[in-house]
Amino acid sequence: MKDQHVIACIDRPDDVPTALAWTRFMAEHLRHKGMIALHVAPSDAPREAPQWLLQCGAPYVSLRGKWQTAIEGLPTAFSAILAVVVCDVAAPRSSMAHPKTLLRTFSGCRVAYLCVPQGSMPPQDEKFSLETLLTLTHRQEGKEMLIWASYLARFVHGNISIAHPTYRDEGLATRLQNNLRFADKIFAPLGISYRTSLLASTTNLDREVLDTHHPSILIARTSDPREHDLIDWLMPSATLTLLRHPSRTPILLLNPRDDLYILCD
Repeated sequence: MKDQHVIACIDRPDDVPTALAWTRFMAEHLRHKGMIALHVAPSDAPREAPQWLLQCGAPYVSLRGKWQTAIEGLPTAFSAILAVVVCDVAAPRSSMAHPKTLLRTFSGCRVAYLCVPQGSMPPQDEKFSLETLLTLTHRQEGKEMLIWASYLARFVHGNISIAHPTYRDEGLATRLQNNLRFADKIFAPLGISYRTSLLASTTNLDREVLDTHHPSILIARTSDPREHDLIDWLMPSATLTLLRHPSRTPILLLNPRDDLYILCD
């Protein structure tokens, strides 16, 4: 019996192949974790699990209630270290795969969640190299993002790139260098090296790296509603633009919260 799990969150049969392929891939590489296919039906739905879930070929849990409640309970009820969910810009708004619905459903998630485009498949070649990319700024060191990058480098055979802006202001540049030194403190004891690249702008950095780079996985923090002003509430969030990006890059999202569960191995 596995004591930690990667959870495939699936609310429609079309998403089963993509969700399970990535869930199995991550579970096997993160030191052979367990995997569970999770489906949550409305409270008034039949008690029986849908046939497509019974036939998915993976251990499954079928619940009735609200997806948000199940998502918030992932680390405690399922010993989850990671959730996998399909993102489909063509999905109806009622589907969890729809980018807006996905972000609303996972807004209370306390583990990282990998948003994979509909139909995308994980690497099949045993000699693959996963190109992991994240951005750092002067504002925060991104501890949780750096820890997850270290897991992907150690367990999923990946290379790490850190993209950051160039600051003319000496104070901002110093704070950025402090954050890069923090990355060294996490990576150096593990023998992990990383590359850096410069970005042209100082805003919308994650979107810029998807425009200019070709990562296998982008690690990003979701937009923090506590930092929104009126214009932010009227415009699509930066995270939403990432999920809609035409690059179809899988994005590992982390919510900005103090009780985030991070895999420790």
